[in-house]
Amino acid sequence: MTADVLMAAEEPGGKIVEVVAGAGGPELLLRRRDTYGPELPRRRDADGPELPPRRHDEDGPHLRAPLSGMLTASTGRPWRIEPAFGDSVRVRTAGGTVVVTAGLGPLSARLELAFTSGGLLTLTTTWRNDAEHEVTDVAAGLLLPLPTTDAHVTMPGVLYNGNPSSDPRRKVPREGFVGEEHRLPIPAVNAAWDGRYLSLFAHPAPARLGDGTVAYGSLGVVRSPGLTVAAMTGVIAFDGEPDVCYVSKAEVADRPVGYRDLAPGETITTRHTLDWGSVEPRGLGFTTLVHTDLYRDKGARPLSRDEIVRLKTNAMDARRAGDGYLAYDGARPGKPRSYLYGWTGQCMKLARCDADLGLARAEPERVERARRAAAFYVEGSRTSVRGLRQGRYLLDEDRWEAFRKDGAAFVSSRAHGETVADLAELALRLREAGLPVPPDWEEAVEDAAAFFWRTRLPEGVVPLGWTPDGDPFTPMVTAAGVACVQALLGAYRLGGEKVWLRRAEELLGRYHRLYAATFERPFAHATLDASGEDKEAGMYYFQAAFELYRLTGRETYARWARTAADWLLTFVYVWSPEFDAGSTFERRGFQACGWPAVSVQNHHLDVFFPTSELMEFGLMTGETRYAERAGTILHAMGQGICTEPGDWGFDVPGEQGEGFFQTNWQRKGEANTWNPSWVIALPLHHALRMRKVS
Repeated sequence: MTADVLMAAEEPGGKIVEVVAGAGGPELLLRRRDTYGPELPRRRDADGPELPPRRHDEDGPHLRAPLSGMLTASTGRPWRIEPAFGDSVRVRTAGGTVVVTAGLGPLSARLELAFTSGGLLTLTTTWRNDAEHEVTDVAAGLLLPLPTTDAHVTMPGVLYNGNPSSDPRRKVPREGFVGEEHRLPIPAVNAAWDGRYLSLFAHPAPARLGDGTVAYGSLGVVRSPGLTVAAMTGVIAFDGEPDVCYVSKAEVADRPVGYRDLAPGETITTRHTLDWGSVEPRGLGFTTLVHTDLYRDKGARPLSRDEIVRLKTNAMDARRAGDGYLAYDGARPGKPRSYLYGWTGQCMKLARCDADLGLARAEPERVERARRAAAFYVEGSRTSVRGLRQGRYLLDEDRWEAFRKDGAAFVSSRAHGETVADLAELALRLREAGLPVPPDWEEAVEDAAAFFWRTRLPEGVVPLGWTPDGDPFTPMVTAAGVACVQALLGAYRLGGEKVWLRRAEELLGRYHRLYAATFERPFAHATLDASGEDKEAGMYYFQAAFELYRLTGRETYARWARTAADWLLTFVYVWSPEFDAGSTFERRGFQACGWPAVSVQNHHLDVFFPTSELMEFGLMTGETRYAERAGTILHAMGQGICTEPGDWGFDVPGEQGEGFFQTNWQRKGEANTWNPSWVIALPLHHALRMRKVS
């Protein structure tokens, strides 16, 4: 210990906490010692050459901050960053715990830092009203000022490196965002820079107020004046403006929440966990969040897999009409009876489910229904451009049409690629069962694959979509077309031509270099009703990488799939917030753990997730944590399924709402009754696959 070190604590894994004398008072240092030698393992720049080894702390400690600047408390509205009085800071040790005390106006603060047996640092902070009168509108917090202004910051489900692909004309979380803990699937903030990372985890503790509402703490990043991770006692900010809440799709509202009133002697206590270490490249800091095991919630299991299959099959059967499956339940004003392919309709995936059920149960009528649905699409959806197909059929008008985007006809690459991939899978499933497959199905898959390949953008990726003439709809580079990689792989598996495999590898490699090598610009623009980073864009990359691993055995693809799975899991809740008294979720005991959130724009829960593929990947690679998480996800999604007429607002058993609102985004504690067919297709598809695998 050097002369200026006032005290220090170290854990066996090499993490070190030091308090040193500084010009303005004591300062906290977080270091990391390499217990296996002086150097870290050699680094790689994504999938490029090895880089020189980095020594721990070769550029200084992970964090160095004045203790007075780590504690903040203000009174009155709006809240603001007010640090502790520097000359009031005192430090001592007590049984291996570093104890910091400080004064903050009428409040005092006590911060205790102690290592757990797992090598993580627990921070317990208590603010106390030392005045002889009530102090109102208290906003207190813990601040971690980063030693850089250019960190890659991840707030799970909400903020990914500033959400660089989000439409700048839309309001979405960016810098200066402090959000409620219940908005975060993993209640944490990760910052990564220069080969190192720092993660702050919350341990959410509900405060049930007198009116029955539930309040939690808040997390975010602010400029104070540099880039600072903030863990507050509940107050919020949007774009740096305090008391502004993100309340709906690209909408904000003034909403002062999180303020506390403290009687004389009353306290507020929060608990957080701090982790730090090395990561390369910095964009992969999110992987350290996913694999830090802090939360013990196991999620809800209201229905077995068999019950999910039974109920969703009933809902699917109710959607059957003519030669397909209705995209909506037929009773929606302004929603004509239609078949919708890919995205929200999933007509082809429902055909796959029908075929799987028919083959498993020896029910040939289901197989025939699937055949008719696929044949109807192959024969009717053609356009004048070979390989380009329309995605919607209006039953009562007997005509096909494209989607529309910005007022113009539009063929989505995400929806088209997804549908063609499902057609290929259906053909392969029938062939595997020894049943004939019409030649024009394979031709349709190959034509689409060829179209995807020849219409690539100069960057080598598939465009967001096409005009009816087959031209790219926009030159903007997005991850929407990753779904088309699976269509190329479907062409390879159907016809055996290795050119399709080589092209699929080339195409996925382009997406990898653009998005997944560094995650500086994460996957974005897969959904048609949003414009930014979303989990669905990452789904198809994960599925394609996993399929390439399955087909080639190359470990590179397993590594790509593993990292993409981790990114997707940042959208999946690992804990279950409590809900306001009288809300549907409170009355029904709804648990968010296991549910995926949607995107940085749409902060609600839904069932769109590669659940069965995640299980299969975990089992194939021997990484059982992925299989276990998949099981939690599937069973969590059993919540909200109508089990009898009238349940959850539906008349048909098996129906389920599209949106579940776990936070202050639309109707907290409630679910909607908007039920496009993908809410049937996805859970049924995954439950069938997972039942077969197990």
